[in-house]
Amino acid sequence: MTLTTIEYGSLASSETLNNNFSYLDDKITDSNESITSSISSILSNIATINSRITELSTSLGSSLTTLDTKVEGYRVKTKSLVAKAVMVPDWASCTSITLSSSVAYTAGNNGYILIIPAASSTGNIVINNKTIPFKNMTFYYDASAQLVSIPVLKNDSVLCSAEISNSYFLPAKQVSVENF
Repeated sequence: MTLTTIEYGSLASSETLNNNFSYLDDKITDSNESITSSISSILSNIATINSRITELSTSLGSSLTTLDTKVEGYRVKTKSLVAKAVMVPDWASCTSITLSSSVAYTAGNNGYILIIPAASSTGNIVINNKTIPFKNMTFYYDASAQLVSIPVLKNDSVLCSAEISNSYFLPAKQVSVENF
C-alpha cells in the first residue's frame, strides 16, 4: 500500500484518509522497530566493548606487575654486577698485612694485595689453592723488588712462599649508583 494523493480543494473519502493514516502508522512502526533494533545492537556492542576493556585492563595490570618484578630483579642483578665487577681502589683504607707461606691471608673485601718482595727472594703465590709463580731469579744479579698488585675478591685466601719486604691490602671502594 502507498499514500494516496489528495488534491488541493477536493473532498477525500474517509477510506482514503484512513488508508493514508494506516500507511503512515505502519511506516512509523517499522521505523521505530528498526531504530529500537539498532539501539539494542549498539548497546550490545557497548557492553561487549566494556567487557573487553575490563579484560584488557586486568591483563595489562597483571603484565605491569610482572614487568615491575622483572625490572626490580634486573635492577638488583645490575647493582650486584657493578659491585662485583668494579674495583676502584680505596687508597685511604689501604692497610698493612702479613703474608706467609703457612698462614693464609683472607681478603675481607674485593680489592688488591700489594706486595714488595725481598730483592733476593724467590717463591710462589697461592690463591684459593691455585699456585702461581711469583718471583724467580734466573741470574744472581736479577734482584728486582717492584711493587706487585694482585686483584682479589672477598674471601679469597692468599699465601706467599717468597720473602716479603712489605705487603698491603688495598680494598675496592663500594660503588653505588644513585637512585637506582
